[in-house]
Amino acid sequence: MKLKLTAVIFLSITLFSSGCKKFLTVQPIDKLSGNAYWKSTSDIESFISDIYGQFRDKLQSTSFIAASGELRGGQVKMSPETDKNYRGYIDMCGQNNLLGLIAANAPWNAGFKFANMTQWKDFYRVIQSANILEKELGRNPIPGLSTNDLRQYEAEAVFIRCLTYLFLVRLYGDVPYYTEAYLSTPLPRTDMVTVINNCIAELDKVKDDLPWTYKDPAKKAVRATKGGALALLMYMHLWNAGFDKVNKQDHFGKTVAYGKELIQSASYKLLPIDNSQLIFKGRSEEGLVEIAQNFNYGETLSNYAPFSDMVQHFPYKFPLSGHEYSFGYFRAAFLHMLYPDGQADRRRDTWFDQSMFADNGQFQFIKFSSVFSHGEDVNPDNNIIIFRYATALLMTAEAMVETGRADEATGLLNMIRDRAGAPRYTGPGGDDLRQAVYLEQAKELMGEGLYYFDLVRTGRVMDQKWCYTPLTVDQFARGGWTWPLATSVMDNNPLMTLNNYWTN
Repeated sequence: MKLKLTAVIFLSITLFSSGCKKFLTVQPIDKLSGNAYWKSTSDIESFISDIYGQFRDKLQSTSFIAASGELRGGQVKMSPETDKNYRGYIDMCGQNNLLGLIAANAPWNAGFKFANMTQWKDFYRVIQSANILEKELGRNPIPGLSTNDLRQYEAEAVFIRCLTYLFLVRLYGDVPYYTEAYLSTPLPRTDMVTVINNCIAELDKVKDDLPWTYKDPAKKAVRATKGGALALLMYMHLWNAGFDKVNKQDHFGKTVAYGKELIQSASYKLLPIDNSQLIFKGRSEEGLVEIAQNFNYGETLSNYAPFSDMVQHFPYKFPLSGHEYSFGYFRAAFLHMLYPDGQADRRRDTWFDQSMFADNGQFQFIKFSSVFSHGEDVNPDNNIIIFRYATALLMTAEAMVETGRADEATGLLNMIRDRAGAPRYTGPGGDDLRQAVYLEQAKELMGEGLYYFDLVRTGRVMDQKWCYTPLTVDQFARGGWTWPLATSVMDNNPLMTLNNYWTN
């Protein structure tokens, strides 16, 4: 035992003192050695739980989902009743003024710490952990672990790694890519299309080793499933279709194929709109990929993390003092475009209140409000929804439009509209249908952290109809849609570069 411990300590010192220690931080000492740790399925479950926890910790390190996926589109504005020293970041994001947002002297950063958005170390810790999991599973037999269970765990490692790379690419563009465990070699950045193509190839190989669902309801949607893998594959293909123009039709075609496989499985379904609380609480039959939050298990996100924190007020946010108004609101002009006057839509009635078009702090977006809130000044006890069945249907419809399957795309679009009690689409294919599907994505997925990334991948980030402060063609080409990178990413790594748009 003493010999094993000495070996573990030596290995840890070697890794932690290597030239790129700050670039690729690995797991705690007790999880580095196959001899000392990987003895049972409970060890594996504990390790996987820790990986998801690392990912979750990154997403709650600031208002991550809001800042990255919602606010930068500029359709959310700070309420006039709000102290700009407290919530001025809302408008900073909407103006794409990220350097002002993350400035050390910005008054909101004492609480929100938006500089965390410029640091990728925590994401690479997740990737390194997934790499270690994959390696250790294949190194030595683990008592009681069947071949099928082994392949499932290996597939889950790949899924987690690919999901993390997607988050990295959407934030920073080109990023270092590796799948080797215990890596201690400095790496340059890899072209983001190549990164995503690599992820597509490795996840496609193992997706069939994942279950469609779990017998344990506690694992539903918060652990990797085949449906979640298919949704991730679809999204990665759609992302690359926006940048890999030469191969975009192949990306769209693969998205359709994955979407059909998911639909034909009949493993997931749309819940009635009146059951929205169950959808966003999480682990429902509509869930595909979620990050767990559960008050009863101490899995409560930091108070500033959820998007709902800035668009709800009393009586959905307690106490009345300090929550008389929402801190932000969706611009009325944008909402009128999504919800034309006189057109029925249950989402308007269910996800908003009578002050929907107020253009001030009376506004509330109550899509994520629920009976699961606990105590004062605490946000709804909901999971972070990354992909759900409605997301997958709309991605499939989008790809069908681009591959000439207008009738099939219309059918999927109308599944979403039927659930919402909205009029069915009866128009032509082509650009009219393309715009209808995109409008439906903007409505259905509002607040779920996809809006800005959809602007980027479709080029609508340069269209003022959809992006309130659009990028120019030149700004887009120079990476104005990315985030700045902290200079610390270059520590001990002579091959590393920053995002030039934010440094010039």
